[in-house]
Amino acid sequence: MGYRIMEKDVPPQLSLTRRETVTMKTIGQGLNSGFRTLREHAVATGAETVGPPMVFSPDFGKEEFDLVICMPVAVGAVAGEGVALEEVPGAHVVSATHKGPYPGVPDAYTALFSWLEENGRKAAGPAREVYLNDPQDVPESELLVEVSIPLA
Repeated sequence: MGYRIMEKDVPPQLSLTRRETVTMKTIGQGLNSGFRTLREHAVATGAETVGPPMVFSPDFGKEEFDLVICMPVAVGAVAGEGVALEEVPGAHVVSATHKGPYPGVPDAYTALFSWLEENGRKAAGPAREVYLNDPQDVPESELLVEVSIPLA
């Protein structure tokens, strides 16, 4: 799949966050559990969501690693048991959007890391995945995931 790669600025985003410790084998379960917890917390507390959910991992690549699952919210949202309220920092990023089944998302990473090398640029933090639509609402072939890597 060919990717349109672009640089852009991503603003800071107030988010409800949940950390899930996973392995590559349990990443799907961790994502499902984390997103479910955040959705339930947002409904229970009346938090207003203001953008698509995202995920990043400060220590991706280790045998066991933490996922930081984020749900952007408006001011007024509150933390709760197992759910934090924090500002996800903004960044100047390079990004590509993957369309299709989730198992193909690593192809977007490959394209982005190739772009970094070809352009003599360096990553300045963990990559983020922004889930632009919901697998409950669209066919697998129409899933959209934006992968962004902060630039140094």
